[in-house]
Amino acid sequence: MHILKATDVYKDFHTNEVLKGVSMQVDKGAVIAIIGPSGSGKSTFLRCLNRLETIDRGSIEIEGEYMVKNGPNGRAVYASEKDIARMRLKMGMVFQNFNLFPHKSVLENLMMAPMLVNGIDSRAARDTAMMYLEKVGLSQNGPNYPFQLSGGMQQRVAIARALCMNPDIMCFDEPTSALDPELTGEVLQVMKDLAMERMTMVVVTHEIGFAREVAQRVIFMDEGAIVEEGNADEVLLRPQQSRTREFLSKVLMAR
Repeated sequence: MHILKATDVYKDFHTNEVLKGVSMQVDKGAVIAIIGPSGSGKSTFLRCLNRLETIDRGSIEIEGEYMVKNGPNGRAVYASEKDIARMRLKMGMVFQNFNLFPHKSVLENLMMAPMLVNGIDSRAARDTAMMYLEKVGLSQNGPNYPFQLSGGMQQRVAIARALCMNPDIMCFDEPTSALDPELTGEVLQVMKDLAMERMTMVVVTHEIGFAREVAQRVIFMDEGAIVEEGNADEVLLRPQQSRTREFLSKVLMAR
């Protein structure tokens, strides 16, 4: 059974159709990289997977349970808010811009959701937070506030915060795009470590080298549709579609 399955997903913003029948299956322990030019619908699709955006048509299943599927009129019908909230807990999300609470310490950022959402006591939440801070190489930074950290450190805190909720799937929306090049490597290393531990991950990224090294499958999107998908070497080294070749030549030339 696929741990995550999206089928024929359509999404409009007013008259602009930003997703045009996108489908994807993710197996447990797999890393899927989604690449493509800006405005191709990658981030919107990722946000639809955990209902940060709603879809107009199609279906999304998490561990065999429908979050949304087409109703009798062919339009998307979502599960109850209670069921959606439960399903969303299975997915961790890491954004481009960290989204840490600036007035809370690193440790407080990590402890907050497990205590408020899962009802975990403060001692257990602290122990979990410290475990994941150590995992991302920031065990000394619990008392710090986000403004005292580099961008790369803040993004590692954001990853640790998502892991504290014990998700089954981790979604990353261009997690290094806001970082200076020298800080990108430390974030990618944390993600490589997670992949080695068989964490299921869906990663929207411009980091072609990371996609080739870590992803089992690569999806290339353009203009709201999947143009090409396959294993990493097939798509990145031997692309079949001219649009994929054009995109990769521009990306690699820019480096």
